[in-house]
Parts: sequence; structure tokens; C-alpha cells
Amino acid sequence: MAVKEGAWSDDESLLSIEEYRTREVLWNPQNENFYKQNLKKDAWDEIGNVLKITAEKCNNKMISLLSSYRREKGKEKKSKGTGKGTSDTYTSRWFAYNALKFLDDRNTPRKRKKYGVHSTLSLQKQCHRSHAT
Repeated sequence: MAVKEGAWSDDESLLSIEEYRTREVLWNPQNENFYKQNLKKDAWDEIGNVLKITAEKCNNKMISLLSSYRREKGKEKKSKGTGKGTSDTYTSRWFAYNALKFLDDRNTPRKRKKYGVHSTLSLQKQCHRSHAT
């Protein structure tokens, strides 16, 4: 599918979101390659090839979609204040809302690595003992 100049159709936007979702290096901080800019550039180039437009235009469109998603999430969260009934809560009907829901758990804390025999607590005890003597 080639994206035409100007406005993106909903289908083109949804395709770009799907391509973005499959390349975790772009959005998942828990991905081991998340901080490797050259791999991110390669991923954007791949998306551009699929959509038959430049990587820069793909990236700009995704920035716009992510901004709209954050706006919708904010409206939803704000409407769920205390004392409000279900009829008062906002439910997004924006076309890309559900397609971007995969991003909701990207900031969950990752499991800590265990470094052999020494846990943080045992290292703290060792340091405390060495300063006490």
C-alpha cells in the first residue's frame, strides 16, 4: 500500500501502527536494542519501504498518532474521577485507539537482574561492616 501525499487514510494509519508494533526496538524500552539508534533508523526505513514513503514521513505520522493517543488516554483518565457514574466517563471512539493499546504496558518495571551471590542487601551489609571497622 502506498501512502498518497497529504492526508493519510485510516487504513494507511492503521497499517503504519501495525508495522510500528511489530518493531519493538522503536517503542519497547525493555527491548535490548531500544537505545541503538542505528537499529531504530533501520526499522523506520523498513516501515517506509512497506508504506512506500520516506522513513521521516512514517516517523512524523507516528509522532502525531501517539500524541492523539495520549490525548485520548488523558480524557479517559480525567473522566474517571471519584464520584462520577459510568455514564459520565469518557470512552474514546477515535479510530486508532484500540490499535495503540499495546503501548499501555510498555512502562511496566522490568525484572531486576540477579548478579550472582551478592544481592543489593548483602552488598550494603558488607559496605556497612567495612566502614564500621
